[in-house]
Amino acid sequence: MKSLKSIKKPVIITAVSALAISGALFSQSTYAAQVTKPIQAVYNNIKIIYNGTEVPADAKTEPFLLDGVTYIPLKLAGTALDKKVTWDGTNKRVVIADNGVPIDQSTVTALNNQITTLTQELNTAKAANTTKDATIAQLQKDNQTLKDEASKNSSSSLKDLQKKLNDDHSDAYSTNSDITLDGNKSDITVTIEMTKSRWDDLSDSRKESYLEDIVEDILKEYKDADIEGTVKNSSNRDKLATFSTNSRGDVTIKKVASSLDTSTIQRNLSDRYGTYNGVGFDFTVRGDSSEAIVEVYVNSDEWNKMSNNQKNNLTDGVINYLKDRESVSKVVGYVRNKGNSSQIITF
Repeated sequence: MKSLKSIKKPVIITAVSALAISGALFSQSTYAAQVTKPIQAVYNNIKIIYNGTEVPADAKTEPFLLDGVTYIPLKLAGTALDKKVTWDGTNKRVVIADNGVPIDQSTVTALNNQITTLTQELNTAKAANTTKDATIAQLQKDNQTLKDEASKNSSSSLKDLQKKLNDDHSDAYSTNSDITLDGNKSDITVTIEMTKSRWDDLSDSRKESYLEDIVEDILKEYKDADIEGTVKNSSNRDKLATFSTNSRGDVTIKKVASSLDTSTIQRNLSDRYGTYNGVGFDFTVRGDSSEAIVEVYVNSDEWNKMSNNQKNNLTDGVINYLKDRESVSKVVGYVRNKGNSSQIITF
């Protein structure tokens, strides 16, 4: 027995409201008079799939076949496409509309008025921002002018203080120094120039006292100033030391390694020890005041003939000369064979 769904049954349609899959709602653009005629539609459990999802149908909206064409009721098509489908019986019209809340003209007008108001407010804000930028630029310019004037005044005051410091301290402790100030009233850099020998002749405590006297006079004029400085060799402007201060004016000195006059040192070592206990020696020196490296060249046979006491007297003499006369902090020494520069001992 055939399924009920596949049985052809006559259907009388008095108002055509079906849509063919081909997309045509009516085959002609003209209206015909109302006609009633019998047709045979085939219901065969036809499914409508929209974007992968089956559109539910009932007995009133089920698609059917008619003369080999599949028909879909407009209401079912509207459901699938999210459209609203209504029948205007008075005018015999099928009305299709989007499912949405229509916006009336008053709402549109109100929104347009808001847009106009916001646009005006935005333009006003832009104009105010332009004025603000101009004001900031002018304030920055005025501030820089004040800074420049303050710097000039501060520089002039520092020059006066610099002259007073030189009058009061340039001859202190027989330093014969020259004092220079740079910076401004809140940040002052002190440069003190004197000969290396005069600086080295000062004991650590006298160096500290000398610098603290200078710092004390600066703080009398600029009590909140940050002060740091450098002591330089007036002969070649090499740094001899740097110093910093705290809020009480206490000075911390840091020794700075300076270059060595190696040619002079080598000549002086040769004058002292070039011939020692009848043995000939040559010397090379490199490094700086923080660490000097000394190489002593001798014939190994002659070196081996020397007593341990003679050897120690030679090496100790070289070390003491560099530390005491040249203010070298550390000495590293090598005794080498003149013939092939091989190392004999270190000291």
